[in-house]
Amino acid sequence: MFSRFNRNMNSKADTNIYLLIIVLLAVLVCYLQPKLIIPALIIFGIIYYFSRQNLINREIFFSSYLDNIIRNIERTNHFAVRKLDVGIAVFSKDGKLQWKNELFASWTGKSNLEGKKPEEILPLAQNAFELMRVRDGEQVIQFEDHYYRMRYYSVETQEHHNKKEDTSSGLMLFLTDITDYELLRQKCSNDKLCLAYVRFDNYEEVMRGLSETNMANLNGEINELLTKWAASKQGFICRMNKESSLMGFYQSAVMDMMEDKFMILDKVREIRSGNKIPPTVSIGVACDGVTLEELIGNANKSLYLALGRGGDQAVVMKDKNTQFFGGTSSVGAKSTRVRARIVAQTIHEQMLQADRIFVMGHVNEDYDAIGATIGMAKLGLSLGKETFIVSSEHNAYYKRITEVLDNENIILSANETKYIDIMYSGADALPLITNKSLLVIVDHHREVLSASKAVLQAAKNRIIIDHHRRAEDIIGDTTLLYLEPSSSSTSELVTELIGYFDDRLDITPAEATALYAGIVLDTKNFNVQTGERTFEAAALLRRCGANPNLIRQLFKDDLSFVQQKAKLIAGAKMPIPGLSIAIMRNADNDTMSSVLAAQTADTLITIESVAVGMAIVEYKDGSLSISARSDGSVNVQVIMEELGGGGHQTVAGVQLANKRARDVEAQIIALTKKQLEECRTDESNSFTRC
Repeated sequence: MFSRFNRNMNSKADTNIYLLIIVLLAVLVCYLQPKLIIPALIIFGIIYYFSRQNLINREIFFSSYLDNIIRNIERTNHFAVRKLDVGIAVFSKDGKLQWKNELFASWTGKSNLEGKKPEEILPLAQNAFELMRVRDGEQVIQFEDHYYRMRYYSVETQEHHNKKEDTSSGLMLFLTDITDYELLRQKCSNDKLCLAYVRFDNYEEVMRGLSETNMANLNGEINELLTKWAASKQGFICRMNKESSLMGFYQSAVMDMMEDKFMILDKVREIRSGNKIPPTVSIGVACDGVTLEELIGNANKSLYLALGRGGDQAVVMKDKNTQFFGGTSSVGAKSTRVRARIVAQTIHEQMLQADRIFVMGHVNEDYDAIGATIGMAKLGLSLGKETFIVSSEHNAYYKRITEVLDNENIILSANETKYIDIMYSGADALPLITNKSLLVIVDHHREVLSASKAVLQAAKNRIIIDHHRRAEDIIGDTTLLYLEPSSSSTSELVTELIGYFDDRLDITPAEATALYAGIVLDTKNFNVQTGERTFEAAALLRRCGANPNLIRQLFKDDLSFVQQKAKLIAGAKMPIPGLSIAIMRNADNDTMSSVLAAQTADTLITIESVAVGMAIVEYKDGSLSISARSDGSVNVQVIMEELGGGGHQTVAGVQLANKRARDVEAQIIALTKKQLEECRTDESNSFTRC
């Protein structure tokens, strides 16, 4: 088309040039031969006439040609809009439907669509129009029995108001029926292979003291239950050893398991064959993996994540997300000390190989983190290694414990080295770290909680010792990972490690008091999360000179603190039965505010009919923290994990930036209500009394 247009324009230009040349020649001839003027004018007129007619004919032809092209384009557009398998709709700036094609009306199956918004026609969110107008995109929607790919684009629309033209941003929707493709995709997804590792996680505790007959019967019942479960889900099971099995399922079966919240966990706990302790299993499921090797690796990661969180639960890695199920029962204390002995030996070897040793707790260390850091620093100093404690700046707990001990003329030191002198900030410790340095991380295992992220990232050799349930975002690349959710505190774990580290190692009364304070804090004075090993560790520390009277002084509060706590508790409310919430506003972002919140939550669960207590603190800098406590009937760790935090079944928390209490209160109530309903239907939950 454009070539013809160019030829036509060029022809017109050429004709004008030829006529100009002829005129010039005619003038020249007339000048030289005046008698030829009349013949020249006649000839020029004839040439001009025919040239003019030729140009007119060309313009008529070209105009007709363009008209045909325009009509063809209009017919094509009309055909595309009316006949192609694409539903089209145009919405004005206020979100009201202005125009749609027949297919769009047919697919939506609705009449009188004019003036309606997208969310009133299609299954979309309430404010879908505003969201889609901001940015072009696409999404898959299901409408009745069909699936559609909906593409949406912001377009300029013109509207006339009071004879004024208004140009604004409207919306254009394109719907394509992809039902066949989507059903095929779903079938492929449902038929995808998922692998699961199943571990009888408290095998030794359950089997201890049973007769051979009862052991065989118990094993047989568990294996039969798992085999029938696999068969009911059209899967397979392969027994690996007395404690572990490998299972395979279609992804559709895994979706069913997630729907019923892995009820197999409850059924295993109900098995009785002479055993006093209920058996529990941990399940690690993986549906993500390009190769079988990657799939098996992800299943193994899921299993260790379940075990690290205390067992008796299922972890599913699917669609690049990790979901947790179960974990409602309390974590049973492990009575075996084999692992503690092996860990102590491994730490001994790694400390010997290090040039410097750094011990670091979480940000705003509490007495458990302080006791654990002092205990691990003791091990490093006993080997004659340069040892440093990396601490948060201006931590009140370090100062408090030092002051209380100093008042009793007790120096917190090891080998004439005062612990206060080897406490460094992250900035001061960073230049001292080398490739041979060893970093011991205690009482946490998430990077966001570390006292110094820079120190954490700089250290190549890292050990983690913690008693919290394993989180998904655990610190990676560690040479040793020692997670024991069954332990009351990290101070308890460190006390055990000290006992196996070196027989000749003596703990001073000051060190014993610091470790004892950590155990007292996390067990609420031996009231929660205690086991036989907790009391054995406490007994060892008492023999080493731990002073309970000094610890009582550590936990004393001043009058203003008690008054603030009383005011906070007085303002608490109970939005749903079983949940009590207290909110503190405009607080300073310091350690004492965190302590106040924790103690308030502790007090709330002592109130009759309260199963979950939560203290929400709004800080002046715009951040927010939540301390959650449970009487054991509800897993507050699961609730806090939904908000990005973590902890234990009965003690958990979270810190959030740029949040207010009103932003999270409704979510807390909904999550707690869900957990309370689950605990009421969980007959195997021995703590249930809500």
